[in-house]
Amino acid sequence: MALPIVGLIYIIWSAIKIYTLGFFALLRQIIQKHKAAEVKLHTGKVALVTGGTCGIGFHVSMGLVSKNVHVVMAGHSIQKGEDAITRIREEYPNAKVDFLHLDLSSFKSVQTFVAKIKARGLKVHVLVNNAGIMFAPYKETVDELESHFQVNYLSHLYLTQALIGILEDSATEDCYARVINVSSIVHNVGSLSLQSIGRRCSHCWEYSPHAAYANSKLYITLSTWYLSELYRQENQKVTVNAVHPGIVNTDLYKHVHPSIKWFLNVLAHFTYLTPSEGADTILYLALTPDVERESGWYYDNCQKHKTCQLSYSEKDIKEMFTISTDIINSKIR
Repeated sequence: MALPIVGLIYIIWSAIKIYTLGFFALLRQIIQKHKAAEVKLHTGKVALVTGGTCGIGFHVSMGLVSKNVHVVMAGHSIQKGEDAITRIREEYPNAKVDFLHLDLSSFKSVQTFVAKIKARGLKVHVLVNNAGIMFAPYKETVDELESHFQVNYLSHLYLTQALIGILEDSATEDCYARVINVSSIVHNVGSLSLQSIGRRCSHCWEYSPHAAYANSKLYITLSTWYLSELYRQENQKVTVNAVHPGIVNTDLYKHVHPSIKWFLNVLAHFTYLTPSEGADTILYLALTPDVERESGWYYDNCQKHKTCQLSYSEKDIKEMFTISTDIINSKIR
């Protein structure tokens, strides 16, 4: 009986931490002035945007297209991809925009996606790892991993590493390739248990969707720093930065419990950022010359911000990265 009670406390406490942090983050967001991205045309550049067909990702795609960037939207719904292209071309008839299928719950799908990019001979100047899920019930992917862990974090890590050669070849001394990882302020309440990374749950009381989401965003933030150091040491012309897009009114909240969802819907209508505003810091990192060669940072509202205390433990971050790559390698053999 003790284990289910402890598990229930863990589940409730994880939710309390996220909503408390979210409340104070929303207050700060209301008080501070939102900064829009001011960027010039970038004709000739190519950007990949995961989750680029809806929500923040769609407005990132739209924003990039508006600056003459060739955008490849990646997503799991072909219909949403076609609809997104139609919407973009209604606004920008001459837009260079494509869609490629990508299911981040499958490493095989990531491999297929990368193979298609290579077969097209495309350069990739910007990679926006935006797609994700939030507060979803426990579910294992086809690779037998918890869904938040693989969809939000591990598949994006694999995608980035699989594309590093193309990113490097697309860069110049004057214009580095850029990787933007969409994290969240909730990484601050994530936990790093090295023994539990990638662990499957056997009982319902072992799983908190709030903790799973926060942990995935923590892994994203920590791996951003590690990759930036790795690429710097290897003299690769690729920068990697993480971003909190703000508290944004999107469909990500569909898994929120009905007891609180109605309140959040009201709050969202009056106080949350729009998806277009949520795209601004991502566009800033993707295109502005202000961050040329800046790497390993975490941005919020187009400004650098400190990350959680765990992000200063190089030993733990290195071990987390090693465990993550070991899991990937064990699944793709």
